[in-house]
Amino acid sequence: MSFLQTSAGYPPIDPMAALAAVGVIVLTAMVGPSLLKIRIRGIRSVPFHVELPPEAKPGWKGGEILTNPSIQDPAQPGKIICYDPATGRHLTTLRAHTKEDVAQALQKARKAQQSWAKTTYEQRRVVLQSLQDFILENMEDICRVASRDTGKTMVDGKFGEVLTTLERIRWTLKHGEASLQTEYRDPGLLMFYKHAKMEYHPLGVVAALVSWNYPFHNTFGPLITAIFAGNGILIKASEQVAWSTTMYFAKIARTCLEACGHDPELVQFLVGFPDCGEALVASGVDGLTFIGSPQVGSKVAERAAKHLVPCVLELGGKDVAIVNKDVDLDAVVPILMRGTFQNCGQNCIGIERVLVHEAIHDKLVDRLSEKIGQLKQGPPLEIANIDCGSMTMSGRLAGLEKTVAEAVKQGARLVHGGKAFKHPDFPQGQFFAPTLITDVAEDMHLFQEEVFAPILTVVRFSTLDDAIRLANATPYGLGSNVFSRNMREGRYLVKGIRAGMSNLNDFGASYLCQSLPFGGVGHSGYGRFAGPEGLRGVCYQKSVTEDRWPSLIQTFLPPVLQYPMANVGDAIVVTRDLALIIYAGWIGRVKAVFEIVKTIAVGSGQPEEL
Repeated sequence: MSFLQTSAGYPPIDPMAALAAVGVIVLTAMVGPSLLKIRIRGIRSVPFHVELPPEAKPGWKGGEILTNPSIQDPAQPGKIICYDPATGRHLTTLRAHTKEDVAQALQKARKAQQSWAKTTYEQRRVVLQSLQDFILENMEDICRVASRDTGKTMVDGKFGEVLTTLERIRWTLKHGEASLQTEYRDPGLLMFYKHAKMEYHPLGVVAALVSWNYPFHNTFGPLITAIFAGNGILIKASEQVAWSTTMYFAKIARTCLEACGHDPELVQFLVGFPDCGEALVASGVDGLTFIGSPQVGSKVAERAAKHLVPCVLELGGKDVAIVNKDVDLDAVVPILMRGTFQNCGQNCIGIERVLVHEAIHDKLVDRLSEKIGQLKQGPPLEIANIDCGSMTMSGRLAGLEKTVAEAVKQGARLVHGGKAFKHPDFPQGQFFAPTLITDVAEDMHLFQEEVFAPILTVVRFSTLDDAIRLANATPYGLGSNVFSRNMREGRYLVKGIRAGMSNLNDFGASYLCQSLPFGGVGHSGYGRFAGPEGLRGVCYQKSVTEDRWPSLIQTFLPPVLQYPMANVGDAIVVTRDLALIIYAGWIGRVKAVFEIVKTIAVGSGQPEEL
């Protein structure tokens, strides 16, 4: 995601043009909110308040520092141990939800959805506008809660938790209703006297099993889409972020609905271990979205298929960034750094492989090495000016070290990091050092499998076709990024990559454009969320026909076609001539008209052939 960097696809900007551009942006920032009110603020907003958990308040130093932080304790089965992964501080212990909890949640959501389905789009917009205003007024608190539960920095929270969610709401407010409007289709000449239309109706109660890397956005993204389309929703958050989901984010959604005069039971939140997720898939929900690993996703799909539940699977990726030889490294290097180290590499569309032209390989590695060596790592809510926070999941550090060591043993060159980082003041923090490794071959585990970590992997290529081959050499196909000043070559690379999303001279732009659907191919899953496709994906589609001029023309079957048929031979001739009238050339059509009139009037005289 980039702001005002010089694009790698364009020549250097004239200083005066740059100054003018800055002026326009400043003016937009000043006037923009007023324009937003003019265009959208016809929508009423209802203020509401949700108390911030004390653990997320500035200066909090409470909580026992756990010796071996883990979300599960064998001595406490059925309990989720919530802790700050950047410090090891204990936050709370929660009861994991069970199959019985899932059944009760579904029952409550179904009851609430019956009323919600009858609401107008205007009423639904009030809810979303109220939510948007709450986010704008409380974004620091939202990011602090997310940071406390995941170890991400406040800046990473603004990017991944707040901006993306606000843009989802903005797009839905502006375009959601139009995306779900009845569509009139061409009925064809055969049915010229009919209206043919497609209607979108809410599925009922849908479910979302979401990942832990962005607990606020991953929760509210599917929620916004589901309720705007008229559904209820059950959200099963990862046990890794049970504290933030239960103690704050769930309260935001339910309080917002209640403040706007609607039943808060419309949205249900569940936190639990795999048995809770399995129960949810088999509970009888009308559709589901799963965000997670391919290994778990395949099991979800199998279980969903058993119950004939339609599902969307977003299963991560091994996203590539191809860097052509003609790029401006001053522009590209910062984007590669953000694309790799945003949220400490724990991004489904994070850059996991950088393919660079051999002509600039060494120069790019030197630039990256210099930048990575300056990164500051630690707990973001304890130490100021932190670039990289912690890994969210416990128990990952040893596996990451093994993956890097294995690549080095097979010939890769480790430039930076590659090890867990033990912070001197917070030794219980789950930190993995920002890593740079090059000379990685395509048969290495590091090249093939998603690492979901702050590891920048560099691979050289010689030709554009070589880059495309390497880009497509993994089973994943989620996002992709290409950097090239030569737009023709850039578009050639984009076209050649097999992925659900591509960005030319940028990173992550396809997700900030919430008008675009999000999803991948191959081991990255199937189905899409966001955009019109996402809204329609939580609806069932109903094809409807009705009379265009009911008082003038209605369907009438001539006696020759009515059951019981007096002469099947005549019926055969009539249906044949009907096809000729609609689809044949003019000569055939004229002949068929006379034939069909004759047959209806006096019969064809042709027996049925047996």
